[in-house]
Amino acid sequence: MDSNKFDRVFDSLEEFVDTISDVLDCPVTLEDANHQLLAYSSHDDETDAARISTIIGRRVPEKVINRFWKEGVIPALNQNDVPVEINSITDIGLRNRVAISIRKNQEVLGYIWVIEVDTKLSTKDKQLLKIAAGKAKNLLLQLNLQKKQREKNHQELLWQIITDETTTHDQTAPLLEKVGVLPTKPLGFMVLHVNEMSDTLYRNIMYIIKTTNKINLVLDTIDENQLICLISSIHEKTNQSELIDFMKTVQVQMRERFGLEDMFIGCGYLYEDYSKLMQSYLEAKKVVQLKANRQTDIKQAYFYHQLGVFQHLDVLHSHKKSLVVNPALSQLQSYDQEHATSLYQTLEVVLNKDANMNEAAKELHIHVNTLSYRLKRIQEITSIQLKDPIQRIGLYLDIKLQAYNYANQQP
Repeated sequence: MDSNKFDRVFDSLEEFVDTISDVLDCPVTLEDANHQLLAYSSHDDETDAARISTIIGRRVPEKVINRFWKEGVIPALNQNDVPVEINSITDIGLRNRVAISIRKNQEVLGYIWVIEVDTKLSTKDKQLLKIAAGKAKNLLLQLNLQKKQREKNHQELLWQIITDETTTHDQTAPLLEKVGVLPTKPLGFMVLHVNEMSDTLYRNIMYIIKTTNKINLVLDTIDENQLICLISSIHEKTNQSELIDFMKTVQVQMRERFGLEDMFIGCGYLYEDYSKLMQSYLEAKKVVQLKANRQTDIKQAYFYHQLGVFQHLDVLHSHKKSLVVNPALSQLQSYDQEHATSLYQTLEVVLNKDANMNEAAKELHIHVNTLSYRLKRIQEITSIQLKDPIQRIGLYLDIKLQAYNYANQQP
């Protein structure tokens, strides 16, 4: 009986997939939960471009993964432990396939993919594929145990890097070489903050990072509700715009695929001098801290320099917390409370838009003439001169400091 062929010890994953291929008479690939290739069977000309690209790149191409999400293939695999039929998609070089997830309870450990060559898999073939997935579970669990031990050692190294202020480049480089990092490669930190970091959410974030394949993830660890990643660029030269695109992609895909709305990402600069890695971590942490405090003005900031004046809010706050609050702002807030108006908000939006009346009116959903009237009332109440750039800058900073103070008082 063909199922008996799986009832034995396999010396390697390659031997295992070759056995599945022999039983089903079809090319077979085995992937981990992040679509990285673990093993593949031999094949003749009866294959397709998607499989060849997977073998060459050692991972499923991003365009294929994205298409599988859009077509509902991966959600179906992740929700069930039965074989899923995938019809050919010619524009990405994909022939008919049958796939099945490898699971331990509700956790997906990997996938088996089978290309249907001459005929479709029969009901019996699919039953055999399900038996093979059960056998693969034990094989992947063994791999995961080895991986977890390596990750534990990596996490200890990561904490050493971000907590030891005396670490030099010459001390850090040999330690990183042990985990396969070339000592001349620029490195930096990326921090991702969520409201509550669960095991499932961690796996989902890592899935997006690894399948997007726009950065090299060197080391990672979790600190409460933050995922701390040591990264390098996939190119020889650091390209900040590509890193920003990557961070935006992570946020979009986490929202679209897993329904995560609140995620804040910040990145430190990448340095060739590894003595500056702790500095990179503090840069990324600062960006995330301010964004997580609901500083909507900087929601599109990913690097430290993009914070602008917000880089210095904590210093300004420390200096001014014992001083009198700007009386003009206090007057506006009192007036708003007494007359049920929104002049304080109007002033804040105008300053955010650098006094661009059209943009400010658009955000406030009012006519420009209405905005002009409100600004006239603001100047009558407070005697401030909005045409004076010095006063404008001062008001802008005072408003941001007030918001910063309020955010930092919240539990």
